[in-house]
Amino acid sequence: MKFTGWLFAALLIAGGLPLRAAAQSPHPSHSQALADCLDAYSTCDETALNVEERQAVQSAVHDRNFLECLYGFSDCDSKQLDADQRQDIAQANRDRNLQNCMDGISECDLSQLDPQERQQVAEANRIHNLQTCLDGTGDCNMAQLTADERQKVADSNRDRNLQNCLEALGECDQSLLNAEQKQEVARADRDHNLSACLDGSDDCNFAQLNASERREIADASPAPQTQSRKVRN
Repeated sequence: MKFTGWLFAALLIAGGLPLRAAAQSPHPSHSQALADCLDAYSTCDETALNVEERQAVQSAVHDRNFLECLYGFSDCDSKQLDADQRQDIAQANRDRNLQNCMDGISECDLSQLDPQERQQVAEANRIHNLQTCLDGTGDCNMAQLTADERQKVADSNRDRNLQNCLEALGECDQSLLNAEQKQEVARADRDHNLSACLDGSDDCNFAQLNASERREIADASPAPQTQSRKVRN
């Protein structure tokens, strides 16, 4: 990438202003006018600039346009680019398109990819799809999975379903549980219910408590306060 070094030139010009000030006594807002033009503010007044300053401002405009083109912004004016800059921009566009394709972003133009890049994108999409299937989120395309990957996804779904059942969160499909897992989930449900009852929660189902658990709740409940009688003299 090739920059014209407008900032360096601007600093040299700004540094030379005090030397000219002794002889010319420039207007106090002259340095501000230069800064406004370098930053492309609407308050820029080029008539207040000398030849060197106008050249610095023009260089700043070209450099700013180059960055607009480099990052793919809509304000890019490709007519202002030289041959080297056009090559830099073309490479940046290819790199950005490849990254979009790798990330699965809609702004992906497969026609701009070479055969090796297309293979890389295909592999990235396959891995992304597998991860989506394993996580149980997003759009999972089971048709793209191998037999081994499908088995891994099935195991992941069963594990996630068991965890949901144990924690009483999310979707729980009891039909996916084996006998041992159903017993484990039943114990977890009793523990959740006992905890809710001990905490005085509205989720407590007193009918599910056994005799021992009811005694535990009774012992944990605060004893009713009795009012003391006043003794008359």
